[in-house]
Amino acid sequence: MVFKLFRTGVIIRVLLLTFTILALNYLILETNYYISTFSLGVIITLQIAFLIRYSERTNVAYSKFLDSIEYDDFSQTYTSKGLGRSFDELNEQFSTVIQKFQEVRAEKEAQYHYLKTIVQHVDIGLLILDQKDHIQLINNAAKKLLGIRNLNNLRQLREEHQPLVNFIQTFNEANKSRELVKLKMDEEIAQLMVRATAITLRSDYYRIISLQDIQSELDDKEMEAWQNLIRVLTHEIINSVTPIASLSTTVHEDLEHYKVEIEAHNEDGPADQVMLPAHYFTESLEDIHQAIRTIQRRSEGLIRFVQDFRNLTKIPLPDLQTLSVKELFATINTLLKEDMKKQNIQFECTFEPDNLQLIADPHLLEQVLINLLKNATHAVEDEEEKQITMRAERDNTGKVVIKVRDNGMGISEEAQKKIFIPLFTTKKNGSGIGLSLSRQVMRLHGGSINVQSIPQTETIFTLRFP
Repeated sequence: MVFKLFRTGVIIRVLLLTFTILALNYLILETNYYISTFSLGVIITLQIAFLIRYSERTNVAYSKFLDSIEYDDFSQTYTSKGLGRSFDELNEQFSTVIQKFQEVRAEKEAQYHYLKTIVQHVDIGLLILDQKDHIQLINNAAKKLLGIRNLNNLRQLREEHQPLVNFIQTFNEANKSRELVKLKMDEEIAQLMVRATAITLRSDYYRIISLQDIQSELDDKEMEAWQNLIRVLTHEIINSVTPIASLSTTVHEDLEHYKVEIEAHNEDGPADQVMLPAHYFTESLEDIHQAIRTIQRRSEGLIRFVQDFRNLTKIPLPDLQTLSVKELFATINTLLKEDMKKQNIQFECTFEPDNLQLIADPHLLEQVLINLLKNATHAVEDEEEKQITMRAERDNTGKVVIKVRDNGMGISEEAQKKIFIPLFTTKKNGSGIGLSLSRQVMRLHGGSINVQSIPQTETIFTLRFP
């Protein structure tokens, strides 16, 4: 018998079961029809079983729906089966929820393919490893840089790329998250800038490694540095050699002239009786003497220039110590306060907080700060109100920063690009060594130095420590 409505079906089944139970009671109490009684008992049992099965049909939809969510299978459909309006609405809601899940999954899959395409398209190599060094993702750029086709575990790189493996396995996100790694690729040395970071997703630990071949950039920068250095060297050498060559030519021409005069005079008289008036040589000898002295000075200047250039390569490794900025500034102030006072310079040292500390070599850092302050004193020479300040504090990232500011003539934008090049200077008697040495010292400390200047307003040199 087919029931169109679930509710009607349940009612009819309950009524039939009730009627059958009453009939069974009648047979048991009023008759001795044992076979009929037994048959009704079997029928009642079957009716109860069929009623339970029929009513449990409502749980099937719930079970399938929950299974779909648990096993992430949203292919199930829910259609009306003529069980009534309430079941039709329930199936419709199930279908709507399943459709929403399908849309969310489709969107996530589209986003995943979008990100995967981007990752594969970028020219920076990317590796993602889990805690057991299994490769979860590697893009085409990384495969090309490492010269491999497939990579399943980090240990596959140990034979050919041990330096890279060492960095990945030992990197500390807090202290060392990037490194320049040299790899041998097809008998060539590749310079890779390797950066690493770690993330935790659902209690799973992952490392994200980026690889970038900067060999061409290093070559370009090296070539640019050499060109700038050669430009400065040739400028300084030509400035010294040109007057030497010119004076040497003049002296040579004068001596040749006197030689001709002496030879001509000797032809007119005995060879052992060459007599020329004293005033004939006096003026010329003074000119020659002055020329030779000039040649000597320029030669000595050229020698000092070469010695200064040699000093650029003799910076000792820093002896890092924990320094109190308060004590450091007190030492600098003691060394320079008299010079500042004589030049009517308002010199101010400030720092915040009072117990601010940094890690540096005290002697090298004092040398850098004194050099910057000396440059500042030259910059404010022509100012009516001469002001120089030195301030130390922490920036937004917690790093210690020292700024040296003056209100002098400033530095042009073009000069700012070259000011740290060895031997480049904007001062008349400058050597062009101080700022270059300062940059090298800061790099040895793992820090940096940069300049910001507004011509005719101010100049600020910033030392930033790691």
